Amino acid sequence: MQLNNQELGKILVAQSYLSEEELQDVLREAGERRVDIPSILFERRLLTSDLLENALCEYYKLPFYDVGGKPPSRDAVAALPEEFARTRSCIVVDYVPKQSITVATADPLQDGLEEAVRLNVGQPVMIRAPEKGAKAKKSFWAKTEHLPEPFAGSVTFCYAPKGSISNAFTLYHKPLATRFQAIIGEQKKVAPEILEEIFQDAMILKASDIHFEPQETDVIVRFRVDGVMHEAGRLPKQFYEGIVNRIKIEANLRIDEHYAAQDGAIRYKSKTGTMDVRVSIIPIVDGEKVVMRLLSEYVRNLTLADLGFSDHYRDILERAAHKPFGMIITTGPTGSGKSTTLYGLIKMRNRPDVNISTIEDPVEYKIPGINHIQVNVGTGLTFSKGLRSLVRQDPDIVLVGEIRDSETATIAVNAALTGHLLFSTLHANDSATAIPRLIEMGVEPFLLASTLEVIVAQRLARRICPNCRFSFTVTATEARSLFRGAEHYFTGDELVHLYRGKGCQACGNTGYRGRVGIYELLEVTKHIEELITQRKNSTAILMAAREDGMSFLFEDGLDKARAGLTTIEELMRIAAPPDEVFFKHATHANRTDSSTGA
Repeated sequence: MQLNNQELGKILVAQSYLSEEELQDVLREAGERRVDIPSILFERRLLTSDLLENALCEYYKLPFYDVGGKPPSRDAVAALPEEFARTRSCIVVDYVPKQSITVATADPLQDGLEEAVRLNVGQPVMIRAPEKGAKAKKSFWAKTEHLPEPFAGSVTFCYAPKGSISNAFTLYHKPLATRFQAIIGEQKKVAPEILEEIFQDAMILKASDIHFEPQETDVIVRFRVDGVMHEAGRLPKQFYEGIVNRIKIEANLRIDEHYAAQDGAIRYKSKTGTMDVRVSIIPIVDGEKVVMRLLSEYVRNLTLADLGFSDHYRDILERAAHKPFGMIITTGPTGSGKSTTLYGLIKMRNRPDVNISTIEDPVEYKIPGINHIQVNVGTGLTFSKGLRSLVRQDPDIVLVGEIRDSETATIAVNAALTGHLLFSTLHANDSATAIPRLIEMGVEPFLLASTLEVIVAQRLARRICPNCRFSFTVTATEARSLFRGAEHYFTGDELVHLYRGKGCQACGNTGYRGRVGIYELLEVTKHIEELITQRKNSTAILMAAREDGMSFLFEDGLDKARAGLTTIEELMRIAAPPDEVFFKHATHANRTDSSTGA
């Protein structure tokens, strides 16, 4: 029995995590937006995930278990059948045969949990306890006269969030390649079963992309996890055509077309969740390469704090996002989280009294209460034409998926000038470069200066795995030799404290698990407005922003590296250190501290 909003709210008030007034306000907003109250509490910074876990542990009178940080062994997990674990939302974290078992659960109040655990310990498939006065309901044991003897050892429970328990279900699975061979050996419907296994693994690992790469004799299946590619398994080439055809059918693509690029979409649903999948197929020498971008629904609940924004940066963004008109632009390469940042802003503003519309290609996340428009070049619905029509629909906030051309840029600026708040993305290497880029697209500088509020440049860095993270110390001299190009950040004879991940089962021996954003926020001040109207280049704008206290991308990442969130090696992979001339232009002490505990 999972707690509903009212029940969870009463627990938080009873334990003094919230006042009654705060609870009623949060419940009202949660009802209006049709979300759970933790989402609102995290957005308003009334509660953190750690405090929520503490509150629930106090309520259930159970210890907390960090399943992700200290994953159980596969042998321990196998003590209970997978179907039972999924049905009961639990996972075994410690098991001594015939003596004791410790079970982490997200729902300790469910009826008959201990009895069901005792009955299922050590069984190959799930066994249901008999109902009173009725014959026992059994699956595997249907032909037997009696149920097996219940587990006689001690049974202990602890609390863990449902999400971390769901992620741990991957410990039940054999390697993907082994499962491929089992499916092929059983001579069943190969294509749907193999795709099901691939999707399940991708969801559990939180992969952003699935790649099918045909070679001469086989097909490589790879996942992109935390921005890095990993091989998941290989398929015999003779089964690949059926898999591609299955994908094409699901994505409403032509199965008789093998020599042209095709794009489509799939809505994938399973017991563990729902994903919107963007499909791209392109012919290569050895067949058709398929790439599927996975857009998991969990992203809908991410807040600006979850994305790695510091308190200072969140304050700047939230002030800009609550203005009645203006432009907020995010910049960065493909896959750097630009759209996710904008979705975090529009979720914050998503209320019944605010009319929000988006025009995207494609629509990535569908949010209740927001009007989503899909670009369709075939019918003439482009960004520019759609935006021109959209401003006649009386919106308060407009999100444009990307500013790609001069017409869209001009309409966007005019929309921001005529009383609309406009969010959009733009491809640029840093925040200052976005300004001359828009001017080159034909936007008048004086219009841009009067509408632009904030430009966010961003990248995604891999987080150090919290389970195997360790600290080490180097001298400034050693740091200067290790991190070429960033020598000016390590001066004198100071000791530099840094972190890495050793590699463990939880992170697949990579030392990294999850990602954190690093950011550069350029707030358009009066000084910068003057430079824009004078058509100054990006270097002059950077200098001015630096004088106003702006931190560079690399500096935000360096603060996160020193805080143990990522490594400097990872930081230098995704963001170049600024030239020493910029470093010296404003002292390091004067820049705003962007470190975060996200």
